[in-house]
Amino acid sequence: MSNTALPLISVVVPVYNVKPYVAKCLDSILRQTYTNIEIIVVDDGSTDGSELICDDYSNKDPRITVIHQRNTGLAAARNTGIDAAHGEYLGFVDSDDFIEPFMYEKLLNAAQKNNCVLAVCGINYVFDNGTVIPKANIEPDQVFDFPDAITEMNTYRLFDMGAWSKLYKSELFDGIRFPVGKLSEDFFIMFKIFDRAQKVAFVSDACYNYYQRTNSITKSKKINHDFLEAAYKQMRYIDRNYPSLSVIGHTAYASAALTVYDSYLKNQVPCPEAFRKQCISIIQNQKQYIAQANYISKAKRIQFHLFLINATLYKVIFMTYKIRNKI
Repeated sequence: MSNTALPLISVVVPVYNVKPYVAKCLDSILRQTYTNIEIIVVDDGSTDGSELICDDYSNKDPRITVIHQRNTGLAAARNTGIDAAHGEYLGFVDSDDFIEPFMYEKLLNAAQKNNCVLAVCGINYVFDNGTVIPKANIEPDQVFDFPDAITEMNTYRLFDMGAWSKLYKSELFDGIRFPVGKLSEDFFIMFKIFDRAQKVAFVSDACYNYYQRTNSITKSKKINHDFLEAAYKQMRYIDRNYPSLSVIGHTAYASAALTVYDSYLKNQVPCPEAFRKQCISIIQNQKQYIAQANYISKAKRIQFHLFLINATLYKVIFMTYKIRNKI
């Protein structure tokens, strides 16, 4: 079958100062077993030579288009890519990550076989020391309806809210874009995308390699309060549209509050007293929902309980655990 008879997949790759990684990323996309793809590289004002590497690749392969723009952030770069995409399907690959050769073939097959407009695969966590930790290949391929999918997405068991590792029908993004200027930009929109999709085809194979480099945005010491805002917006969205699923939204909001508080401890940044009190209030107000969340672990319940009993003791235990486990 010729490429022209196959649906086009547009792969959006935002690039900003990732010279050591971008070639490996682009090579992995070019080596896909599914070849009817266009690669939209959005250079978000790189100054380290990444932009030159991207231009060189576009000169060698007509499937690559490079768009240069001033530095406006990951969300804006992704939005530029979405606006430029021509494909029936859409995917995202971060420029310091790389994908397995069969990723888009498997995702497309799963989507078409199960009549889904959204498919997601397992991931590998790849570390600087060469360690690879696979995630998700613990269960068979399957289809999740919206309630189960939104639960999985918020527990991070098989997949999460990252825009990557997924294949979307492009129409899912009609009227939806990533919020510019926010961290955790994926989290602000994924619950809406999953709602539109209504069901998700899950491929258990770990096809996406998520590189955990030490100097990435997600590893920086900036305290990400946007994550808590995104969780709040998701909670309100679920309350309005799916009140029977409120346990998921409220529990995720409480978990986000604890995650942001933990980031102060982990990065040894003094936590403002007002924010500590806000976290206590948030978790206290979600206690009835947490009690009903039968999908969360016993360890997570203990974590919530300990924080509410004594935040100072919680801090001591957290720091002890951090020292012992070198996190």
